[in-house]
Amino acid sequence: MKKSVPVFSHTRNLIISLSCISAVLIFVISCQPTVNPKPIANFSIEAVTGKAGAYKLTNKSQHADRYQWNFGDGQTSTEENPTVQYRTNGIYNIQLTAKNEVGSDDAANSINVDGVNVAGSVMFWTNARGDSTDIEVYVDNVLQGAITSFLPTGTPGGCGTDGYVTFYRSQGTYSFYAKSRRRSWSGTVTITNGVCNFKLLPR
Repeated sequence: MKKSVPVFSHTRNLIISLSCISAVLIFVISCQPTVNPKPIANFSIEAVTGKAGAYKLTNKSQHADRYQWNFGDGQTSTEENPTVQYRTNGIYNIQLTAKNEVGSDDAANSINVDGVNVAGSVMFWTNARGDSTDIEVYVDNVLQGAITSFLPTGTPGGCGTDGYVTFYRSQGTYSFYAKSRRRSWSGTVTITNGVCNFKLLPR
């Protein structure tokens, strides 16, 4: 006579088999590496109140951990939310590259910069009377005026001060020479838009 097998035995074996399969599937799924999405680059631009040519850039990129900015005038940055200062008026194309270990993405916006002071100045001064004669100052071989005063300590109050020679021009580097009765000076001066620089002619 054929021996019968209890139903519960088949059921138990089936449950054990399904449990093993589920455990294997869970293990396989849990061992799959997590893949981060590619970055999505995006940003906004806001003018800085009371500072012509300055702009705050707010990074709105997603899934990125590194950033490369190009401000369109030769300036760059790797900050997340930089502020850029433009020295001249014009249209600039700002580019952002957002990166992570998966890849990179680019975004770009153009701005029209206006209201920047497109001229700067440098003031020539001296710290002693020297040979008691005035100092004539020439920039690019053109006489700009004569220094008639001296300041033994500190620096003058600002460009345009009486007794000294202030040279106004657009941003750049210019050659100069100066002379009194017994002394002479020569070199270059740098003009920065919107900035008053000082050039000491030491006695």
